Amino acid sequence: MKFRDENDFIRKSRSLRKYCPRAYKDLIFNLDKEELRTLPNGVYSKNLYTSKEFELVYGKIKLVYSVINGLVIMEDLEPSQFLLDGYVYELDTYKGVPYRNQRDKFKIELMIRRKEV
Repeated sequence: MKFRDENDFIRKSRSLRKYCPRAYKDLIFNLDKEELRTLPNGVYSKNLYTSKEFELVYGKIKLVYSVINGLVIMEDLEPSQFLLDGYVYELDTYKGVPYRNQRDKFKIELMIRRKEV
């Protein structure tokens, strides 16, 4: 298995481990790497476990990878910017969901209000 940008992928996976441990566990333990090698050449994405709260604020957590002649190349983890921000500095949490700025905090507040109605 290879990486398109190994340093970038490692940063994002470390951030994923800290802020979304179930998605990290899904990536490390539940991803069948042998099955990936049998896919035809192309670019693919796999959804990792995402909590409903996280999904409403940031979207689904995805692993993007490509297969070229049986070689799996890890391309990216999404949402990219959230994971890089989580690696660079410690994110605060609001009502159990990590946030980067006031816009994210506002989205969390909207999500909570929708649940109450």
